[in-house]
Amino acid sequence: MCQDNNKNIVRDLTKGQGEAHASNVQAFQFHSSTLAAQISACVSAKYDNGQICVNFPIVGDICFSVPLSIPVDATVKVCMETCGFRFGVPPFDGIKATVYFQGSAIWSGVIYGSC
Repeated sequence: MCQDNNKNIVRDLTKGQGEAHASNVQAFQFHSSTLAAQISACVSAKYDNGQICVNFPIVGDICFSVPLSIPVDATVKVCMETCGFRFGVPPFDGIKATVYFQGSAIWSGVIYGSC
């Protein structure tokens, strides 16, 4: 896992133009050049003992360690998306994520595989 300091931030899918539009969120997006599914998701999670655990479609539970300056048991939002494509299960190379706290992106990096 590597931190990339706000490069390639996974956008908050629950917001559009500064307002929440959760009903318009498309969890599955298709990239026309490869005909591969890009899976994106935003979920709430707890920050506990330097670790965040989330559930991502196809992969299941993923826990990752991040050194953050926020209170233990704080609720954060984690927005994730797949990157790369390969034949097999899962059909992608990795998952990148951005952690949001109180509406601001505070960490971004790869939490599964490689991107």
